[in-house]
Amino acid sequence: MMKKPFFLILISFFISAEDFKSWKAEFTFSHHEFGNFNMKRDFIIEPDDKISSSFVLRPLIVFKYSQNSSLSIDGGNVSSILTEVKNNVPGADPSYFKVQFENNLTTSKELNFRIEENRPILDQLGSDLQMRVNAKNDIKNFKLLVIDNDEGDVVERSYKTLGTEIVQTDFGSFECIKISATALDAGKIIYFISPELDFMIIKSFVELRSGEVNSLILKDMPKFLAK
Repeated sequence: MMKKPFFLILISFFISAEDFKSWKAEFTFSHHEFGNFNMKRDFIIEPDDKISSSFVLRPLIVFKYSQNSSLSIDGGNVSSILTEVKNNVPGADPSYFKVQFENNLTTSKELNFRIEENRPILDQLGSDLQMRVNAKNDIKNFKLLVIDNDEGDVVERSYKTLGTEIVQTDFGSFECIKISATALDAGKIIYFISPELDFMIIKSFVELRSGEVNSLILKDMPKFLAK
C-alpha cells in the first residue's frame, strides 16, 4: 500500500472550520417504543470561523428536545465553547442545562458541577464534530470526554473504526465509515460517516442496555449552504 507523503499527512492535521461546509438537514428519528419523528439539524460556519451546531426534535407539538452549541476547530482539535440543552419531554431529567467551556474549566449551574480537567471535555455535538474531523484525518481509534445529554454527566467514550459499509437512504446509497462508541454503563452507539457528503454522520443507532434500538437516519439530501 502506498503511504501518504509526509507533507500531505502534516497538512491533513491543520483542519479548520473552513474545511467543512455549512448545511441544513432533516433526519428521521426512530424510537423503539414511540415510532418515528422528524429531527432538524443545522451546521453553520460563522464569519469568525466559529461553528454553530444544533438540532430540534419535536415528538409532539407541545414537546421539544433541542441542543444549540458553539464550537471551534484548531489544528484538528474541536473545542466546545457553550452548549444549551432543553428537553421538556415527560420523564427527561435534567430538562434544561447550559454548560460553559473555558480553557481547562467546564462549568454548569444547572448540573451543579465545576470540573478542572487537562483533557478537553466536549458536548454531544462537539464530540460528533471531533469524530468527523478524525474520520477526515483517518484517525481510526480514539477516546473523548463527553457530556451525556441523558444523564448530564461526563463520560469517557472509546471510539473504534469498524471499516466501511454501504448505507441505503431514500435518496441514494453512500459508502460510509462505520464507527462504534462505547462507554462504561452505557449502550453502544454506531455511527455511519459519509465522505461524499462532507463527512456528515448520515446514520446512527443506539443499542440500549435493555437490548432495544433507537436510530437516526438522514431523510433527504442535505442543503449545503454557500459560504
